[in-house]
Amino acid sequence: MRILHGRAWAARLALVAALGLAPFGTTASASALPTTTGSVAPFAAQAKAAGLTAAQAASLQAQVGRILAKDGGHQVAANEIALPHGASVLLPLPGQMHARVLPGAVNLGFAPAGSTREGRTHPEGAVQPQDSISQWPQDGQAANWNGNWCYYGYFCAWTGEGASGAQFNVSQCNVDQELPGSGWDGTGSWFNNQTPGTQALLKDKNHSLVTLSAPPKSEDFDQNWGPIWYLDACQH
Repeated sequence: MRILHGRAWAARLALVAALGLAPFGTTASASALPTTTGSVAPFAAQAKAAGLTAAQAASLQAQVGRILAKDGGHQVAANEIALPHGASVLLPLPGQMHARVLPGAVNLGFAPAGSTREGRTHPEGAVQPQDSISQWPQDGQAANWNGNWCYYGYFCAWTGEGASGAQFNVSQCNVDQELPGSGWDGTGSWFNNQTPGTQALLKDKNHSLVTLSAPPKSEDFDQNWGPIWYLDACQH
């Protein structure tokens, strides 16, 4: 498990009050959303509606709480967090491999409820990458990669291989954003759906460059996250 590193605890405990990007399909306005973990009742109801047991819901909320304490941000759904600098993270439900937005929850740019590898729901303008790069999304389109969405303008990272596990989306240039929570110490994956020619920077604990992503549209099914601590979506 990755231990807290980099920025000081005091900075981590300051929950930054900014969503950073407009929701992708919401049933509640962002201004009406709880901004911290002060009240988790609405999220507990979401977890129950998703079929989680009380123990599973508590485990999920504990994961969210650790990310909020470490990385700041706002909890916007039982398994979804808006982070500083327009970033966001979506956690898979306990026992599930892929993270999905819960029905009726704010969607900050992730796979919608009901989206799976076999039976997908396709947002308008989304294209599913296939074996040939000519079939990948064009500029301005969302990518459906193994049933997981990476919206245009974002570099999307997952804790697991093949777009499985927790999903972390970043888009702001010139900002080193620490991989949120835990689980980033093994082999994962990423998809680069940013503007043409834009490469993400993957950095170590000292903020030194380890590697650059390939330009869009590109992916890595088996990225070694071990030496990576920070992502910078781009440098301009």
